[in-house]
Amino acid sequence: MSRNAKYLVGILVGLIAGPGVARPITIEDVMRMRVITGLEPVAGSADLVLQVQEWDGGPRFLKDLWLVRPGAAPRRLTAGGRTGGAFAVSPDGRRVVFSGEREGRKGLYALPLDGGEAVLLAETPVGADNLRFVGTRIWFTASVFPDCGADLACTAARQESRKDGPSGRLYRDLYMRPWNTWRDGTFSNLFALDPATGRVEAVATGEFDVPPFPFGGVGDIAVSPDGRRVVYAAKKGVDLARSTNTDLFLVENGVERRLTDNPAADRGPVFSPDGRRVAYLAQEVPGYESDRWRLRVLDLTTGDSYGVADSLDLWVEEVVWSPDGTQVFFTADEQGYLLLYRVEAKKGAQPVRVGPRVVSRRLAFAGDGRLVLTREGMTSPPDVWALRFDKKWRAMEERLTDLNGAAIADLDMPLVEEVWYDGAEVSPGKRQRVHAFVVKPRDAGPGRTYPLVIMIHGGPQGAWHSMIHPRWTPLGLVGHGFAVAMPNITGSTGYGQEFVAAVSRDWGGKPFEDVMAFLEFAATIPGVDASRACAMGGSYGGYLVNWIEGHTDRFRCLVSHAGPYNLESKYGSTDELWFPEWDIGGTPWENPDAYARWSPHRYARDFKTPMLVIHGQNDFRVPVEQALSLFTTLRRLGVEARLLYFPDEDHFVNQPRNRAQWYATVVEWLKAHLQERPQTPPPGPKPQPAPAGEPEPPPVNPGP
Repeated sequence: MSRNAKYLVGILVGLIAGPGVARPITIEDVMRMRVITGLEPVAGSADLVLQVQEWDGGPRFLKDLWLVRPGAAPRRLTAGGRTGGAFAVSPDGRRVVFSGEREGRKGLYALPLDGGEAVLLAETPVGADNLRFVGTRIWFTASVFPDCGADLACTAARQESRKDGPSGRLYRDLYMRPWNTWRDGTFSNLFALDPATGRVEAVATGEFDVPPFPFGGVGDIAVSPDGRRVVYAAKKGVDLARSTNTDLFLVENGVERRLTDNPAADRGPVFSPDGRRVAYLAQEVPGYESDRWRLRVLDLTTGDSYGVADSLDLWVEEVVWSPDGTQVFFTADEQGYLLLYRVEAKKGAQPVRVGPRVVSRRLAFAGDGRLVLTREGMTSPPDVWALRFDKKWRAMEERLTDLNGAAIADLDMPLVEEVWYDGAEVSPGKRQRVHAFVVKPRDAGPGRTYPLVIMIHGGPQGAWHSMIHPRWTPLGLVGHGFAVAMPNITGSTGYGQEFVAAVSRDWGGKPFEDVMAFLEFAATIPGVDASRACAMGGSYGGYLVNWIEGHTDRFRCLVSHAGPYNLESKYGSTDELWFPEWDIGGTPWENPDAYARWSPHRYARDFKTPMLVIHGQNDFRVPVEQALSLFTTLRRLGVEARLLYFPDEDHFVNQPRNRAQWYATVVEWLKAHLQERPQTPPPGPKPQPAPAGEPEPPPVNPGP
């Protein structure tokens, strides 16, 4: 067998024949899965508090708190989806504090872990988020007018008074509508609550956001173990629309000082157990949001900052200290997985892999000294695992939860394979090796083939991972009779920074070649009919679909979600300018040739493939005019097209009923163009998902 035809079957789901008949999985099944959205240890014990998302078929997802206690089934602490906000466990391990609203009163509530009703600690009329409960205080963020400071009622009253006045807003600076909202003069600032007195004090207030908006979170705020110091990440004194420079700031006894002067980004601070050091993530290239995230340690006494695990040419994701402060555990984005590593907290220390090849997230050390985390796979929802280490840091593992076992027992989960193939040519006669996931109905093979759907991820500096993505999942398509391929094309994270960087200023170049090379390779995959193929993608994936529209007729149909179409007009309406100025190369007036070369609208005369266009009104990253212009062009040219428009969504489709409509529309489009006859997989035996942490596949040689 040739190297191109070799493919690796990833053991991502174990299928063991059992009694009963399984049915094909649908997107509704995916949305009904219990998903862990938060995890906090309970001090002084092995207990954990989880926040778990569910869906009952209604207009929104429901989030509640659960208690996980060793030797017992997980127990609900709340019901009805009323604890969907931030939460934190008290230092004494007796209560969980959450942000919510009960009987019309919005505030911070405390719920006893051993039973009882929630008690209001303090009203927060403008809402509270990003909770930390350390020592005697609760840290939180709230969107306020900076001059109102800790007087949250002042902000609420001013917002209420505006309702009776004129609606116009006057702006002086850019970044006036980040992500999905128009700025109204408020900023997310940092506060501390004394739960004994109900007094709120300002910790960090001003015309900046803590954490950075829109994708910062509680991980950008750290409180020292003694509760005396707090470190947070924020952008200050920079052009918000053009700079990626977030820095770390320390506040102690009401005095603030800047900890980092790196002109690129710093984020994710984590205090060591003794409070003397801070581990954090840093980039080195200013203005480049997709530079490699490196792990660094800052000594607060000496001011010395040094890198650890620098030999790992991968993005570091989450970080946690070992209880003795000698080790840092972290996850790294590696070939479609988030792998767990350990490294000594010393300058130049080399990392060591820990555990199996899975997606690991939500790292924390429990009160009994065990490392707890969630693990998940392409067909396995997240569950909690615990790792106990001996003196040589060898791990003994235990699974603590099985939140979805009963719910997925009667679902016909697909087969998941991993493949490597020859992609774009990178030098004369040399093609790069590209990794992909292929998800197929279980009966796919030489005697039964299924039409192919190629999913293209966004970013472009992102990746498909072995996990159930909340919005872009093959599980919503395979059960309808499709094979789904998810190639990690040029620009994908997890394959070295050189591969990531190669997409910049080459948007329609090597990534397009990688997709077309996969289409050729797919003809060698048993059970896949590559002659009946559709390409679909969102954000940058939508861009590449738009590019495909003008550069090949090999696909029977296309689906473009929130995809850039006219790069010049997008530059003038997007929220962040640092991204196109780096990735396309300058501004449209400084570098008009690059914007013209890579803009799909310039190739409209060659459009001919039927396309489904999807967009949300509140998308300010890729504004809705991109979709309107694309759809207008397609219909004016007489190309078959449909426009699915969501007046209440942004760059993502977040509401469950809208998500169901999204998949129903996409499936109908795919069936109309790919299925020459119904291709519903026949009933089969019940599958039993293998536990997370399968044996690692044999090494794959990516080629020279």
